[in-house]
Order: sequence, then C-alpha cells, then structure tokens
Amino acid sequence: MVNEAAPVRRRSRVDETEAALRSLIAEYQRAGVTRLPPESRLVELIGTSRSTLRDALSRLESGGEIVRRRRVGTLITAAPARAVHAGSLAYPVDLILSLSDFLAQAHASYAVRTVNITRENADDDDAALLGVAPGAPVYRATRLYEVEGRAAARLEHRLPGTFAGQPVRIDALTDGITTWLRETENIQLTRSDHTITAEAATESLAADLDVAVGFPLLVIDCQLYASGPHAVATGRLVFRPDVLCLTASANPSTASSDPVGTFGLTTVGAGHPEPDQHSPDTDH
Repeated sequence: MVNEAAPVRRRSRVDETEAALRSLIAEYQRAGVTRLPPESRLVELIGTSRSTLRDALSRLESGGEIVRRRRVGTLITAAPARAVHAGSLAYPVDLILSLSDFLAQAHASYAVRTVNITRENADDDDAALLGVAPGAPVYRATRLYEVEGRAAARLEHRLPGTFAGQPVRIDALTDGITTWLRETENIQLTRSDHTITAEAATESLAADLDVAVGFPLLVIDCQLYASGPHAVATGRLVFRPDVLCLTASANPSTASSDPVGTFGLTTVGAGHPEPDQHSPDTDH
C-alpha cells in the first residue's frame, strides 16, 4: 500500500503580499513611521498587482492591523513591540491621536495623575482661534500624565463653552481630548496644526513634571479643527523628553515636493534635546 503525503498548500499571491506588508509594517514601526505609503508606492515596493495588494490590505484591516481613512491614508494600528526612540516612547505628532490611545497601543503602563477643569472668560487669542466673543465662557482642561511611574506630560486644552449652541459636556473629559470630542461631543477632528518648540522648565512645570527648574522640555502648541473655519480646541502640550519624545512621518511619494522621512526629538547625554533625522527609505 502506498501512502501518499497530503499535498502542501502553496501560498497564494495574496498570502505573500500579506506577509510582505507585515514585514514592511514592522520595519516602519521600528523607524517610528505610523502610516503606510500610497497604494501606488506599495505596488512598487512589494512587486505585486493593485488588486492583490487591496485583497491583502483588506485582510490586515479586518484583523485590526491597519485602518484606511479617506484623505488620510493607511494608518498602522497594529500594536508595536514598543514604540521607542533612543529610550523614550515616541509619540506621533502627525496623527490625530490622543496620548491615552497612543500609550495604550504601545502597551505602556500609564495613569492620569490629575484632571483639573476651570471655567474662564475668553481672551483675545481664544476669540481669534476658537471663534468665540471676547469674554465668552471657555474651559481650560489640564491633565498630568505619568508613564511607567514617572511624570511624563502636562496637557492643557482650551475649549469653547458650547458646541453648536449646546453646552459642552466637560464633566465627561477625563483623559484623551480627541476621544472625548469624538465619543462625547460627536465631533470628528479633521486637522491638527502644531508648532513644536523647546523651553526650560519653570517652577510650576518643574513641580508638575518632577524635574529641576531649567530642565529642557518639549512643547507643542496646537489647534484642533473639525469642519468649520475655527478650531474646536487649542492646546499646549508639555513633555519630558527623557520619557516621551516626538516623532512624525511623511508618506513616500513620486512627487519631489513631498519629503520622505521621520524625525524624532529626544534627549542625549545629560538630557538636552537634540534632533535626530533618519529616512525609512535609507533604513530599508
């Protein structure tokens, strides 16, 4: 009697493309890149057809490893082994992603130490950015984060007292501002404008972040937008760079005006921020 071995199932082109995409995602995550290139570029990188690529992308999306959003691109949502840059967790400033969601995805042990909400009168900056009348009620929400038991960030946002004529449900704000806007106020953010600077810790910031006065900190001043011309919130986010650094990425593109790369801001030596630039194309 002849025993015939069961036929070995050959991997389909979709299987191979799916595996190639997973390898690419892992490399991008190690480089701090948070989204995949456009489909046209992926076809070139992997060497497959567009229909096969889309089938493979659909598999990854159904498994929660990516999310495809119109006008945004393909976001990498698979949990990285650790989103680390030079010893610090690398927070992607080019995505509209709450710090709480990022830390959860990075499997970091974190907590919101305090949440402080005050009602104030709008100043001239509030009036210009939030589209409210000077003196109108606005809220200031301040949250202190710790990561792995260490003070990590002080996040302060200013919001109008009403959205579409309805009072803001500010009591529901406990951590992530973008999550709160989406889930509580039904506001989907479409854009975030931000400026990144460095500043020395004042006495107040030093006390909040458990550092010495003069310690170098990373600061993001941002405006969050939905559908209207005015911001729905403004923010001033202060990070300890030895705990949380900042990273951003640009999609590969055939257009020469579209730069490709990532940057990270972190600490070296005694804790002085220094830019570190590297390109995924070079790494790969």
